[in-house]
Amino acid sequence: METNTPFIKATDVFYTHWNQDEPTLKGVSLEIFPNTINVLVGPGGSGKSTLCSLFNGEIPHLLGGTFEGTVLVDGKDTHIEPVKNLSQRVGHMLQDPETMFATLYVEDEIAFGPENLLLEVEEITRRTEKLLEDIQLIPFRKNLVWNLSGGQIQKLGLAVILAMQPSMIVLDEPTANLDPHTTRAVHELVLKLRDQGMTILLVTRELDDFILTTADQLIVIDDGKIMASGPVQAVLAEHGQDMLSRLGIWLPETVEIGLKLQDALALNLSSIPISVAEALQVLADQNLLRKRITNCEPESSTEEINRAKSLISGRNLEFSYNNGFKALNDVTFDIYPGEMLAIVGRNGAGKSTLAKLMVGLQKPQLGSLSLFDHPASYWKVEALAEHIALVFQNPEHQFLTDTAYDEIAYSLMSRGIVDLEEVRVQVEEWMKRLELSDFGKIHPFALSAGKKRRLGVATMLVCHPQVLLVDEPTYGQDKEMTQTLMQLMESIRAQGVTVVMITHDMRLVQEFASRVLVMAEGRILYEGDPAYLFASEELLHAANLRPTLLQELLNEFQNQGGKVDCMIRNTDQFLDALTYTLNLEDNHVG
Repeated sequence: METNTPFIKATDVFYTHWNQDEPTLKGVSLEIFPNTINVLVGPGGSGKSTLCSLFNGEIPHLLGGTFEGTVLVDGKDTHIEPVKNLSQRVGHMLQDPETMFATLYVEDEIAFGPENLLLEVEEITRRTEKLLEDIQLIPFRKNLVWNLSGGQIQKLGLAVILAMQPSMIVLDEPTANLDPHTTRAVHELVLKLRDQGMTILLVTRELDDFILTTADQLIVIDDGKIMASGPVQAVLAEHGQDMLSRLGIWLPETVEIGLKLQDALALNLSSIPISVAEALQVLADQNLLRKRITNCEPESSTEEINRAKSLISGRNLEFSYNNGFKALNDVTFDIYPGEMLAIVGRNGAGKSTLAKLMVGLQKPQLGSLSLFDHPASYWKVEALAEHIALVFQNPEHQFLTDTAYDEIAYSLMSRGIVDLEEVRVQVEEWMKRLELSDFGKIHPFALSAGKKRRLGVATMLVCHPQVLLVDEPTYGQDKEMTQTLMQLMESIRAQGVTVVMITHDMRLVQEFASRVLVMAEGRILYEGDPAYLFASEELLHAANLRPTLLQELLNEFQNQGGKVDCMIRNTDQFLDALTYTLNLEDNHVG
């Protein structure tokens, strides 16, 4: 096929899901060319996952609903071409990879696709071994697939697709549960695959500088319509402000800084900065940088945390699974009333295992664990749930009913609230707060990943726990909903609830965490102020983490001889600090 012929050509596509009255896709037209990286972004519920299902025959052949328009894949009309043929041309990694798995063990899952293609045993073995190495799952090859961590499930889902060696891969949030270092590794793999001749459509909640600088096309979808598509710089220049302010799309902090400067100062930048070097150059060109950055706003002290008595205290904890994997090794920590604690570390570091111990799903094998003034052995899970609530990394693992409304109601009724009017009032209040009011009659499993996460949070918060433990709180959320969730967390924290978030989102840690606990290989490497974590290259490297782009910018500024006198947690604070510094200098000169 000639490279000037689209590999994917969608024309005037409308699609309505079988259980919906209004179309999810509304007149979508799109071209994707061979050997290109195409990045798809949009707010939650805009139709990203539905669009992904167009290209391997899931729509119209498997998902039902009403489909109008035309989709050509490598010249073949998806109305006519069988799914078995389309799926060999286009591999689709779903937003929830667990739903793709068909076997019990990791290596068998990778081999399953090539086996169905009736390949020779030697070729199946070669592909399986290579992918186990590429995605760093060799130590877990004999693991049951349901015993993997969320990040490992993401890696396995990617390997399953790559094992089929399709011409195009569609990756729906492939890095959502991955640590920052592994996320970069996946993006580098995507670049390598493109250079080897593969076509890629990458759906992502949060753009980073690397993927933006390597992408051939940026596609923006809003309310089921393609708002923009084309070269990255052209889309950012024309639609960047709208993406940032109206759509709430997570853009790299460097891009945010450029767009906000352009808006505030009415600048006409020749290009929107993406890399740290480009952002610093824009600031220098506009004469906005000084050797010293100062901010008049004092940083709220983390010492306000009540450290008189811990709610949860672990000493020398150890825990191993039946396969011999040691998930926790000599872990000692404390959790205090009213704090916002972030637990971070690479995939498989022991974070989720530690969470299971704290809620009673597992018991420590060695060491001591005190939970709310009693040893862990004292507690039964149902009694402990009155004090600490866990929102799972995969919320669907804790859903029990057939509608979103009933799921929240069940939490209340299981606590002994039998007045149906009181139940109704509380359920409707939480559904409104988390923008779920329109989805009360929908089955929890039919919700998008982001809505599942919000429903999981609602089912826990409605019971007013002392500690809320959230595994990946912002998974699947756009920027606006992330801010809504975090404001909710801050508000309950102000009421005395302790919030513990297990997260790979370093922006979340930098902006909101009062304290951070860093884990690696089942051990705690550091416990304390997040600022120290981001200042320590050695600690970040040991934990497989990366600083935020904003922190990289501040670090580079200081490497060039600058000095930062204040705590800066987000781009707004950075720009405020620049403005304050300039005003201070002008007043001094005056």
